[in-house]
Amino acid sequence: MKNRHLKTLGLIAAIALAVVLARPTALTLKAGFVFILLGEALRFWAAGHLVRKKELATSGPYAYLRDPLYAGRLFLLIGFCIMGGPRCMLLLAAGLAVFFCSYMPRKYKKEMAWLGDIFGEEYTRYAAQVRSLIPRLTPYPHSARNSWRFDLFWKENREQYFLLIVLAVFAGMLLKYALLAKGIF
Repeated sequence: MKNRHLKTLGLIAAIALAVVLARPTALTLKAGFVFILLGEALRFWAAGHLVRKKELATSGPYAYLRDPLYAGRLFLLIGFCIMGGPRCMLLLAAGLAVFFCSYMPRKYKKEMAWLGDIFGEEYTRYAAQVRSLIPRLTPYPHSARNSWRFDLFWKENREQYFLLIVLAVFAGMLLKYALLAKGIF
């Protein structure tokens, strides 16, 4: 089995574990939803500006943040763990450790080299001025003025599939809340 498939299976198992361990309350659902909404909005915005391998993305959220798709994923992780309640806080600690100690370092090593090879000095200048996960207060001075495009969101980046996963996990948390409220769990 390919390494990529093992990672996908691991992610699915972690998501299922989060829903199983979840003990959502009205408060944790609302608090987590704020993070989920921010994360998904950021991913939605970013996916409509990203043209992979053809141009360096510097418009939209990329004018403020080098990795808005990853930042959105981080918000989603935090949001779902908050939503799940205290038991899911252990998953949050593990998830943050994996995110910052394994996932992001691998992505940086691979993507920074890849983007540097493709875009050269343009990427080097951009990476020096725009941080990965901490946004700039002002847009990158050389940012493109491209508009958000649905075709990039839907066809190029296929973000609708990621959105379906987010909605499924959210539905799982709501179902768990309803079942707990009825005393089924």
